[in-house]
Amino acid sequence: MLFAAIYTWIHGDEEAQKRSLELFSSWKPPFEFKAHYARADGKGGIAVIEADDPAALTEGISTFTPFFDFDLVPILEIEQAVPIFQRVNEWRDSVG
Repeated sequence: MLFAAIYTWIHGDEEAQKRSLELFSSWKPPFEFKAHYARADGKGGIAVIEADDPAALTEGISTFTPFFDFDLVPILEIEQAVPIFQRVNEWRDSVG
């Protein structure tokens, strides 16, 4: 399953940044990164990750919760989502 992980700094001080980078450089993620981007303003980042096990998400995200606030959102590829949205709209139109 795909997830968007959107994260922003809790503590953006220099020591926290150095420590989080040190941890990240040594970290072995328990899920697969499909994409990972840093915000150009330095306030965090956005990752697309794939994981089938909620425990892997918990382990991976909790590693960095002292430094970042996370929003973790399940996502679909647009080719999967559009037909679902269309079916839902058709059903809504059929009611009433």
